[in-house]
Amino acid sequence: MPYSSYDHDKLEAAETMRIERRIYFEAKDREIAPYASLPIAQLLSMRSESAAAEQAIFDDLKERAAAWEEQAGRTLLLDKTLEYVRTPHVQHTANEWQTTEHNRHIRSNRVYQMNYYIYENTRYDKEAQKSIPYSWTLTWSVRTNSPSRTQAKIAGQDRKVFTDKAAMEKYLNGRIKAYDRLFTEISPPIPQEYADYFKVNGMLMPDYTIEGEEPPQQQQAVAIPENTGQEKEREHMDGQFSIMIGNRSRFEAGDPSGYWLDMPATKEQLHEAMQSVGITADNPQDLFVGGFENTEQCPFNVPLSVIQSGSIDELNYLGKLLEMQRDEDKAKFAAAVTLGDYAGNLKDLINLAQNLDCYWIYPTVQSEEDYGHYLIDELDELELPEEAKQYFMYEEYGRDAVINDKGRFTEQGYIYNNKNTFSEWYNGRESDIPKEYRIMSYPQRSRGEQDKAYMDAAETQQAAVQAAEPQQPRPVVPIILTSEKPAEKVKEITARLEQGVQAIFDSDRYKEFLTAMSKFHDYSLNNTILIAMQGGNLVMGFRQWEKEFDRHVKKGEKGIKIFAPAPYKVKKLVDKIDPETRKPMLDREGKVVKEETEITVPAFKVITVFDISQTEGKEFPDLSVKPLLADVEQYEDFFAALEKASPVPITFEQITNGANGYFSLTDKRIAIKEGVSELQAVKTAIHEIAHAKLHDVDLNAPPEEQNRVDRHTREVEAESVAYTVCQHFGLDTSDYSFGYVAGWSSGKEMTELKASLETIQATAKELITEIEGHFTELQQQRQAEQEQGDTFSIYQLKRGDETRDLRFEPYDRLQAAGLTIDRVNYELVYTAPLTKDMTLGDIWERFNIDHPADFKGHSLSVSDIVVLHQNDEDTAHYVDSIGFQQVPEFLQEQQTPVFDKLPPEQQQALSDTVKNTLQMLVDADKRIYGDVTGKTLEAIAAQGYSYKDGQLEKQQPEATPESLLTGETVRTPRGNFHITDMSREQIEASGFGFHHASEDGKYLIMGNGTQAYAIAAEQPQRDNPLKHVEDTIEQNDNNFDGIINNTPQTPTVADFEQRAKAGEAISVTDLAKAVKAEKREQPQKKPSILKKLDEYKKQAAQQPKDKQKEHKKDLEV
Repeated sequence: MPYSSYDHDKLEAAETMRIERRIYFEAKDREIAPYASLPIAQLLSMRSESAAAEQAIFDDLKERAAAWEEQAGRTLLLDKTLEYVRTPHVQHTANEWQTTEHNRHIRSNRVYQMNYYIYENTRYDKEAQKSIPYSWTLTWSVRTNSPSRTQAKIAGQDRKVFTDKAAMEKYLNGRIKAYDRLFTEISPPIPQEYADYFKVNGMLMPDYTIEGEEPPQQQQAVAIPENTGQEKEREHMDGQFSIMIGNRSRFEAGDPSGYWLDMPATKEQLHEAMQSVGITADNPQDLFVGGFENTEQCPFNVPLSVIQSGSIDELNYLGKLLEMQRDEDKAKFAAAVTLGDYAGNLKDLINLAQNLDCYWIYPTVQSEEDYGHYLIDELDELELPEEAKQYFMYEEYGRDAVINDKGRFTEQGYIYNNKNTFSEWYNGRESDIPKEYRIMSYPQRSRGEQDKAYMDAAETQQAAVQAAEPQQPRPVVPIILTSEKPAEKVKEITARLEQGVQAIFDSDRYKEFLTAMSKFHDYSLNNTILIAMQGGNLVMGFRQWEKEFDRHVKKGEKGIKIFAPAPYKVKKLVDKIDPETRKPMLDREGKVVKEETEITVPAFKVITVFDISQTEGKEFPDLSVKPLLADVEQYEDFFAALEKASPVPITFEQITNGANGYFSLTDKRIAIKEGVSELQAVKTAIHEIAHAKLHDVDLNAPPEEQNRVDRHTREVEAESVAYTVCQHFGLDTSDYSFGYVAGWSSGKEMTELKASLETIQATAKELITEIEGHFTELQQQRQAEQEQGDTFSIYQLKRGDETRDLRFEPYDRLQAAGLTIDRVNYELVYTAPLTKDMTLGDIWERFNIDHPADFKGHSLSVSDIVVLHQNDEDTAHYVDSIGFQQVPEFLQEQQTPVFDKLPPEQQQALSDTVKNTLQMLVDADKRIYGDVTGKTLEAIAAQGYSYKDGQLEKQQPEATPESLLTGETVRTPRGNFHITDMSREQIEASGFGFHHASEDGKYLIMGNGTQAYAIAAEQPQRDNPLKHVEDTIEQNDNNFDGIINNTPQTPTVADFEQRAKAGEAISVTDLAKAVKAEKREQPQKKPSILKKLDEYKKQAAQQPKDKQKEHKKDLEV
């Protein structure tokens, strides 16, 4: 039978109905057999009958489509009626003059409004030392005051300048008196030419009359309400512009209503708007901006898509900037938007509002002829005799000037860019929006009235879907290819793949695709999509089912089509490269020598795999994912695994804006709301980790280098990754909803959609792999701790470039290269009980010759670590080229000193206390002994101070090669060496001597007997001839003994004592270094300063009593 392709049925109430079907033939075995033996004439007759029946069904559908048109017309009529009854009544001042907060004067009734604004132009008077007005600018207008968002201008004048205030007031009073006749009634009759402004969908609004017409009989005069619920829905009289806050789910369900919110707004007003349309912290994905309207005060026009491209905070910021502008600047802004230089997105508009000085506008110039007159008559660009002006072509002159200016005529006048510097005050990062203008947050969920009905209906529908899923799994529907040639098959399935990608977003199958991704995260994106398209659950090849699982593909089953690599090799002539110079080799004639080489060309073929539902045989293990978080320990281990997988720290804190967590771009951390359930904490952490991995940017980098995707894409990607990861680990995903994905994907190119899917898949795969590794390691550690007896654990280096220089390296070579054994570079691969007779050699032999079946690592090799847990103690052993090397540093954890954790003010207070105590010791020494003793100098040096010229000074931390590492390495025949950003003088002063140079001579390798680093070769090296001989011998033996025989030796404390006895001057700083060096070699407990004070008291007690009295007061201090 024919098989229907993916349908595109869609109904948009009162607008569009689309029903589309396309079929193709599925060539099942012998399906046409019953008809193949019939005569052709009979087959043609049967075909005609079938086509006629098909036509009859089509005609019936056309009739039903006509019935739909009629019904849709009724729905549209109701929509328009709802729009009529929801239109709010106009606000007015009952014909009284009122002054707004911006010093605008207005009076109005239900039909007319008149307003004026006076701007005082001043200049600073030096003698009077104050600003004195020199002219007054008057703007006034008379307009309609209708329910429509646009008004008709009846009369008015913009920016009329007066040098005499009394003359201006006389003129204004005359205008007011001239139009007093319009403001004698609350609801005067509407002139015929303005009647359309008071109609909604062709019907006059209630309680209005039109001049010369009888009022409609069904209308009754009613009192004008002071305030109504509908006013609440659309109060936008005072804003700079308005946006319609909508609910995407309701909109897609046929409810187009929304809430008109004035900008700028407050957080409370935004919450009120969200709650009115059912938006809370529980369904943030449903929030969208469904409309935009300008106002009379700031009549700029941009496409709705420009408004929708920004965030609520950006829209509020723009509204606030416009609110602070003068009326003439608002008009200039509207004209500049029309000019279009900076009007493509919210970032442009925000910057435009702060760069209006880059534009010149002439409000009275409305045509090329006007501009010509303005340039000649007002600006005197050309000096023309009066008698010649009547023959001058002003329009042509103005047209040329407009072309030269690249200007434009707008409703606000003529405007052009004056080429002043346009400053980018806002770079598109929302963190740069002033905090007082950021209002974006979601209100807490409040179930009530209509919203409760929507939410309950949604939950009921979701529960029904969840209940139905287990009973009716989606069947396997293989793709049937008609091509025979392999290359044609690839083309055909690629075309179907493109259709499948679109189908993922156009239907409710997005969640199915993510579920497939959670099962096949190791597959390529294309194969994941193909498997999801064809309903695969667990797929393998025909032979693989038989060999590995003793199952057989059922007879007649059609396989699922996917791609498989099919590379092939070709021979190609290429340039022959000199192995030493790495440059092309030349022959005697100077031509490049060619050689034939074999290269691999990547290619793919179409193969067939089968789902488990298409097989039968030996019982297969349960496919359902075992639920995690079954107990507290599992939750602790899983969350610990998440913390290890997270690129930034995770903390719990109080969050009051309704969100369960967030990723901070500035602090580089993830915060989770305190008090949420364990499951919610895990799901929130996964979502925010996805943000941290995908959407982190360097805020200090230039905006063009940050490349951060828009907010909607960020949420789609993070939520998709979270769903995939949660689904893989068996966490409850019933509350995930992706109804907004269709809207997000609308209008996007196929390449962009696939790029997002690839990003989602790669991140989900990375997270799943990391979490599984960390979780398994933690679980094995916990299991080993719970089991009786001793254990051993095997750690192997993580894969990746960062561990390449460590892999399979003998321990002494690592030390010579300055590399350490760091726990963070390793991962646990195996843990097992340790028997009494088992030795390290036994472990090496077992994991090289006959390792256990559950061991998934590689054979035990150099650079692996074996940790023995015996008698409640751990020891770490490095697998060396010969035997094992104990490495206690592997078990050491990097701990932050307590002092570094203290706040800066406490650190400073402690430092001051130490310095004051040291000063007390110095003063006591001088009073008792006449000079500072060696013990005190030792204490001073131990605390990081020096004593010079009678003053205590804090020593600056000494630069070391480790502290100045560049992160780069250089390879020489003796190994890899880290490059440090020190000069030769600095590193020699640190006790390092020259050992050898890199082959290109660019780097010098400096060592101190235990460590070696590379520095830039800043000057020619003068080698000791004997040292050169030693280096040559070591070079020929191809080894590095790690000991340099002629490196400078650091003087010891004994050396300094000998010098002092001989009368030589010694450096206190060098003495302190020697003391520190000896203490590192022989650690001993450092005597406290209080103990030294006690010693001084005992010494003083042994002195004569008169001496004691003399210094008693000093010692008490």
